[in-house]
Amino acid sequence: MTTQLSFDDNYLTELLARLVNIPSVYPHEKEILLFLEEELARLGFAIKRYPVTDDRWNILVRIGEGEPILCLNAHCDTVQPTGDSIPEARIEGDTLYGLGSMDDKASITAMIGAMKAVADSGIKLSGTLDLLLSVDEEGDAKGVRTAIPQGYRCDMAIIGEGSSLHIVPAHCGLVFLEIVTHGKATHGSLPMLGVNAIELMYQLVTELREAVTDFPPHPKVGPPSLCLGILRGGDRPNRVPDRCEASVDIRLVPPMTVEWVLDRVRGVFDRWGDKAEYRVIKQGGALDTPLDSPLIAAIRSVKERITGASHDEVVGWRGWTEAEAFQAGLGIDAVVFGPGELIRAHSANEFVSLSEVHQAARLYAEIALEILGAG
Repeated sequence: MTTQLSFDDNYLTELLARLVNIPSVYPHEKEILLFLEEELARLGFAIKRYPVTDDRWNILVRIGEGEPILCLNAHCDTVQPTGDSIPEARIEGDTLYGLGSMDDKASITAMIGAMKAVADSGIKLSGTLDLLLSVDEEGDAKGVRTAIPQGYRCDMAIIGEGSSLHIVPAHCGLVFLEIVTHGKATHGSLPMLGVNAIELMYQLVTELREAVTDFPPHPKVGPPSLCLGILRGGDRPNRVPDRCEASVDIRLVPPMTVEWVLDRVRGVFDRWGDKAEYRVIKQGGALDTPLDSPLIAAIRSVKERITGASHDEVVGWRGWTEAEAFQAGLGIDAVVFGPGELIRAHSANEFVSLSEVHQAARLYAEIALEILGAG
């Protein structure tokens, strides 16, 4: 039998709409942070800040004390809008549209709903339930990584991202590179006298792809990959370009490490000498939480009890999340588990199902009680 917790679905819908209406494009999260602090204080929570920069910080609120500590985590920032992005919340039936509605304000809303329900119930926990709202996830991923050196600790973590409420114990890591190739300019009618930097870039990217994807696929995540995402070079069709710039997205899979990838990258660029150079602009390791983790067992138990879902809803993810920051920084089990579909993230037509957000709040709260019990 599930615990009798109280949830206000109208409040959750209104909260999500208000969050979507507050712009929080990385790295400009200050307005939404101040709103969240005010709202959490109004609900009766004490606020703790973990600074990232002078005007950016992570927010922590908690219920209970002692161990174990279960952390619910979601990030406040969004990506830049596209020309077609919906800037303000729009509700049509069970669907709420708007930039950040799924990634990641749906999870923030559901987690606040769970914290409120547990706090209002008066149940004394045998341990601590934390809500850590982070910044910078869409940027350099400094949020959780900054909180841990400042003393934040927990024993297990659930990261709210759009997994369609499937359990994600494994996901890709990433390495983003900015690359420059150097050629020799000459007239376009005499390309044999120059060195085309764009053509060099294609050769270099091909070598990089072969070097960093030579690794067996993971059973849930799939194979490693390289995406050439940005390419800039040349200024006229009749001039051989002497410079080309590119950015690539390398995805690594468990048990690959960032160090393994960077070692392969260095090997390639060593062979190219002064014809090419690179800079690492973002990196994060892969997540790989054991399937027999007590955290996964608790989520499965609650899902089966509340929704009737089978034990088979454990999937891998191609994306990267701050779950890896918890695992790498604290050595704990962490999973991704949240409302919304991953395919909606970073899209012009971003949306989320309100009923799924409401259900997520119930699941988060019941999972917390499953793990922390009652004192």
